[in-house]
Amino acid sequence: MWGILLLVIGIYVLCALSVHLAYRFRKDNDRTGKHYVLVADENQHRLEWYVRSMFSFSRWMGTEVKVTIVDQGLTEESRSIVDRLARGGNDLKLHAKEEASVSGKKDEKRSQPKKTDGTQLLWMLEAEGVVSQADHAVLIDLQNPADLSKMPF
Repeated sequence: MWGILLLVIGIYVLCALSVHLAYRFRKDNDRTGKHYVLVADENQHRLEWYVRSMFSFSRWMGTEVKVTIVDQGLTEESRSIVDRLARGGNDLKLHAKEEASVSGKKDEKRSQPKKTDGTQLLWMLEAEGVVSQADHAVLIDLQNPADLSKMPF
């Protein structure tokens, strides 16, 4: 009787172990993650909160997340926050836009720089090798409240 009981328990343990191993191997193969591109300017007081929340949510859900912050006039304080978060082991990059793409054409007013729309920005980042087609990049303009709904949390 004890032999049959130990046999049943052993088979149960082997089945549970095989299910866990199969899930882990399948999960590692399907792990593509997402790449979030945050467009930030000098008015970003909550930038650190957004980035910390995104990484903590990704750790909690067990997904891989890459974050690129496009600098459209960040303050030195915001840059230092981004550098500190990047040193913390997160996959976080700061991408400074060139002055040629931020400044407007010669016939435009200086006070109104030409804004790059989302599609052009993603194409530019893909051409520079910052994002790739396989990254499934999500563009979030932090100045636009409607874009905040794209956040994973």
